[in-house]
Amino acid sequence: MDIYQIFCIILLGICLLLGIVFGFVNRKYSKLLKSMSEREVDQVNIKKGVRYTEDQTVVDEDGNMNISFGQSDVVLQQNITEVVGPKNKVKPGKYTLLSSKDEDEKFNLRVGAYVKEYKHNQKIVLAEGQEITAVNCTVILR
Repeated sequence: MDIYQIFCIILLGICLLLGIVFGFVNRKYSKLLKSMSEREVDQVNIKKGVRYTEDQTVVDEDGNMNISFGQSDVVLQQNITEVVGPKNKVKPGKYTLLSSKDEDEKFNLRVGAYVKEYKHNQKIVLAEGQEITAVNCTVILR
């Protein structure tokens, strides 16, 4: 064997190795992109950089939770206390409590001094001056 044949064999080996690596990387990213596209929510409006869902139903036809976010909804961040008031983020009135995650159907809220467990789609009335805090996960008030 001369130097030219050895060089061709090494080059062929490198090309095969690159092809195999490219195949694995391509397979991994195609699965990742497919799973990301499956998680996308249909019928979403984007206004001023915020994504709002058109389907505002709280429970679907099968009785499963439906996570949605509308323009009048208020997000309670975990461990951040909000005071209910007419000039504040949370206004006095009746709200529907919604979970912000599919896996969290039940969540804890601190209203005043007491922590209580609430469920997705449960109603609550908040009076002016009350303090409300989402304890274990982010909660949406509708």
